Amino acid sequence: MSGPDSLSQTRRAWAELPVPERLRVIVQLRSLLVGQVRPLAAGIARIRGIDPSEAITTEILPLVEGCRFLEKEAAEILAPRRPGLLDRPLWLSGVRAEIRREPFGTVLILSPSNYPLFLAASQLLQALVAGNAVMVKPAPGASAPLVMLRQLLLEAGLPEALCLVLPEDPAAVHDLIRQGVDKVILTGGTATGRAVLQTCAEAIVPATVELSGVDAVHVLDDADPARAADLILYGLSLNQGRTCIAPRRLLVQRGVSQRMRTALQDRFRSRRAPLTELLPWVRAEVNAALGEGARLVAGAWGDAEGIFRYPLVLENLPTNSRLVHDDHFAPICCFREVADEEESIELDRACPYALGAAVFSRNARRGAAFAARLPAGSVTVNDLIVPTADPRLPFGGRGRSGFGVTRGAEGLLEMTSPRVISRRSGNGWLPHLDAPAAGDEERFAHLVNLLHGTGLIGRLGSLGYLLKQTRRSDRSNQQTRNYG
Repeated sequence: MSGPDSLSQTRRAWAELPVPERLRVIVQLRSLLVGQVRPLAAGIARIRGIDPSEAITTEILPLVEGCRFLEKEAAEILAPRRPGLLDRPLWLSGVRAEIRREPFGTVLILSPSNYPLFLAASQLLQALVAGNAVMVKPAPGASAPLVMLRQLLLEAGLPEALCLVLPEDPAAVHDLIRQGVDKVILTGGTATGRAVLQTCAEAIVPATVELSGVDAVHVLDDADPARAADLILYGLSLNQGRTCIAPRRLLVQRGVSQRMRTALQDRFRSRRAPLTELLPWVRAEVNAALGEGARLVAGAWGDAEGIFRYPLVLENLPTNSRLVHDDHFAPICCFREVADEEESIELDRACPYALGAAVFSRNARRGAAFAARLPAGSVTVNDLIVPTADPRLPFGGRGRSGFGVTRGAEGLLEMTSPRVISRRSGNGWLPHLDAPAAGDEERFAHLVNLLHGTGLIGRLGSLGYLLKQTRRSDRSNQQTRNYG
């Protein structure tokens, strides 16, 4: 049996391997994943209650694309960076610097159940490629795909000690953090995020957290209602609405609002399915909202019979409804008519969550300009959800949606800590060792003005002053040598 010293040596040896050597495991893993698509999809489908084809397109395909991204880009992203000499500060003449990306050590990944393979595996592979060892704590009932992934990693050549799949018990997480992990990556709800971050703060452990969203969809007055309705239906139906960047708030400009209602009603008639997994408070909020005058724009609701149908689009909700402001994680979207772009942006910013958003406009340039004003971490124009699976792109939120990113170059760098090494060559002059002298304040003020001042005449004056001081110093030193 391997002891602590052996485990430590294995992890240290992995961290010291050149990145291309670590990537050999990823190359082999991608090939093995291709051969195991069907059994992996079947396991994911059982957990999520979906068709295996959806498991392939939403989890396995993005994962193998992520492998290929790492194979092509990781070595360059993680390579040491050496700042150029031309823009080096004048007072650091003779100093060369290098910024190295080094692994944290052991990364603890706390994974969700809604996408049990893709989300955790993307983070796991980036952590390994960065040189870390990884422990993954699956959500309750969601271990099977990660256990299978670990076995494939071992077949691909990964040392066993570098990847552990932990028991599902959530209570053990806090003890693990206190015992000495080096970084935590969490994907989950707000309440879980608060609890985990409190433990991380006590143990002084850094964390990246993605805490879901209450995403806004902005339909501008020149949008195509049919296209927007199709994609909203897709976003609400995907994974039965259990997607962190599913549409939750639909903000529609007045000029297109009635056509948008009609398009939603047309699309939703053909897509209804029973749903019995709503959280009790979500069910209660829907009933309360309907009782207070909210209107069902699209979808069907039958609480009296104990049968709930989705997706739902509700209008005229009370301003304090939790369906508008909380991460309910259900296939329910709140429709609101707005006067113009400014009101739409103001309502978006009023929500404390800022994970994703979408904009619909026939004018792509207008849509992109509008998107740039939104607070979300990821914004799509004339599409929903799918573009965020691009492995080249970072993913993360702001506000109550968390902080830090995963995936993309930025996510890979988050699995590392920068180490800076500054090297001074030779035995050159070290001005910071000179004792303070009379006139230093004036000389240094002129130096700052020469290097960073804005007026040419003033800078030339400072240059003349410093040259005059240098000549005086040279004459003084010469006299000292002659008469000393």
